[in-house]
Amino acid sequence: MPRPPLPIGSWGKIHRTELAKGRWVAKARVRDMDGVTRLVERGGRTGAEAERLLAAHLAERTAPSMEDLTQESRLTALWDAYEAHLLEEGRAIRTLERYRYVSTYVLKGLGGCRIREITTQRLDGFVKSLKANHGPSVAKSARVILSGMFGLAVRFGAATTNPVRDVGTIKMESKAARALSADELRGILDAMRSSQIVLNPSNKVTPRQTLSQYCTAADLTDVVTMFAATGARISEVLGIRWQDIDFTAKTVSITGKVNRIPGQGMIRESFTKTAAGQRVLPLPEFAIAMLMGRQISAMGNVNDVVFPSALGTLRDPSAVHKQWRTVRSCLKLDWVTSHTFRKTMATLLDAQGLSARVGADQLGHAQISMTQDVYMGRKAVHTEVADVLDKIVH
Repeated sequence: MPRPPLPIGSWGKIHRTELAKGRWVAKARVRDMDGVTRLVERGGRTGAEAERLLAAHLAERTAPSMEDLTQESRLTALWDAYEAHLLEEGRAIRTLERYRYVSTYVLKGLGGCRIREITTQRLDGFVKSLKANHGPSVAKSARVILSGMFGLAVRFGAATTNPVRDVGTIKMESKAARALSADELRGILDAMRSSQIVLNPSNKVTPRQTLSQYCTAADLTDVVTMFAATGARISEVLGIRWQDIDFTAKTVSITGKVNRIPGQGMIRESFTKTAAGQRVLPLPEFAIAMLMGRQISAMGNVNDVVFPSALGTLRDPSAVHKQWRTVRSCLKLDWVTSHTFRKTMATLLDAQGLSARVGADQLGHAQISMTQDVYMGRKAVHTEVADVLDKIVH
């Protein structure tokens, strides 16, 4: 009875032979992806080195592509295929970074399993374990990644169904949107411009520096003013160029954002978080006045951005976050983040009777529900309700 052929993408036993002193060769038969079995060899100074080099070559030679995924493929191979798919789709850098981070948990727990061995029950237990040990955020992301991986496996015939479909959902505790009141917003801007509160008396370098002096030195006041005037994301504000400002129409075009890319540093991307993020926003008079004054004293920079770093380069959102934490701590407003200004914008527009559609367009949301459910502070006391009831009852 003839010997059965090697499975595609596998190889037989490795044999090594000493050809001369300090010269070894390792050989093995491998069945390539075209179904043809070939003899492959690699040399080395020792038998172990030759075998190691051959094994590494065979592993690279038979690495599966998406078309090569089968039920016998391990989840490590499925993740590699899914990652390549994400890159082809042009997913955002931040999304890829998050997925790669969470994939380490997935591969550590399931990487050695074959696709056919994965069941809904096994995945459900795995996701629950992640939630218990690493928190709901990691567990929820892992569920999303696994769903995408197995969706790809189904598409390429390596699985018949997606086992993640019936895995229990991960519930995240949603925090109620908290926005600044109009008085609080005015108070922050006034304090950043003129507060004489000493920031840190124990600082040996600047023991007498006031809050307003710090904001001026850090070039933070104008940035926060732009937050308040537009409700734009911090990456969008730092990506605004002078060519995006129309002083005649009193508008700003949000056309891109800054981002830090590993190995490249800060770049300006010519797209926003979503398609709805590409928008033209009206500017209030206080923002126009700030921009006019800034334009007069501005030094040119290679990126033409309105809010560059002290060196004239693109400004890192992380640096602005750090500077803002210093300010909010001084003002006893530790709960206020750059995103709070977006929520404040939505809430103030709602309070003025403008529709949720207007708020969504201002913030760059594709879905009105995002603006209503996440960004609008909903704890206002509507005294007009009591007035209506009084009229009805009395």
